[in-house]
Amino acid sequence: MTQQPPPPDLPFEQPPERQYAVQLHAEGVGTLLGAIAWVMGALAIMRDRGHAEGDEELHELQESLEPRLETLLNDLAMARAAVEGGGETELGERVEAAYTRVREAFERWIQLTAVDTASVAIGQRLAEIAEEAEDDEADEA
Repeated sequence: MTQQPPPPDLPFEQPPERQYAVQLHAEGVGTLLGAIAWVMGALAIMRDRGHAEGDEELHELQESLEPRLETLLNDLAMARAAVEGGGETELGERVEAAYTRVREAFERWIQLTAVDTASVAIGQRLAEIAEEAEDDEADEA
């Protein structure tokens, strides 16, 4: 039976149960770091959009997930330090290269979604302007 995570409104604490052991190669660590950073970045964007739209649910979602993601980042940082010894190594360079590939994909995703968001906003505004013009024509007639 798998243990369910606590509901989002409860503070996150690492359970005292037996830990999983995952062995990742350097590229896997970098990719995982990038994926976590991607999710954290997306949550921050959602939080900011929620603030702009007065939707606190998105802020609460970010607040409930971020501690879990930060715990994963800390675990990965400790694992890296144990393997790499804190200095620049070939392994560390491979981790950074894999992370950079994911980060660059995230930056591209941000650009694409920004264009989509702008297109939708412009389309909505043009529809409003057209509707206002039709209303003005109807009032003049």
